[in-house]
Amino acid sequence: MTVSFNHTIIGSHDPVGSAAFYRTILGAREAPGWGPFTNILLDDDTLLQFASGPVNDPVHMAFLMSEEEFDRGYAILVRDGIEHWADPQMRRPNEVATDEGRRVYFKDPSGHYLEMLTQPYL
Repeated sequence: MTVSFNHTIIGSHDPVGSAAFYRTILGAREAPGWGPFTNILLDDDTLLQFASGPVNDPVHMAFLMSEEEFDRGYAILVRDGIEHWADPQMRRPNEVATDEGRRVYFKDPSGHYLEMLTQPYL
């Protein structure tokens, strides 16, 4: 058996709202929820589980996507007026990094740092 990433639990101020945000930006699919979790699935069947709780330590998550999916997600960021940057230090607002593929950084509704990219780092 190979090793692959299966799921993660993401603390959220509003799990239903956060799941909807990720579905909209990333094009993720709804998944059945259980217990305290509101779930979505990425295209590779990675499960993201949103649960209520304080977000004292926001995390960074990067999502590798095709050029077409990047264009779709980025258009939503712009359309919805979501603050975004070309760099993780947030010094280049309203830009996309284009040095190796394309990358953009933004925050989810609970303050987690997200990144969409079209080329992997490795």
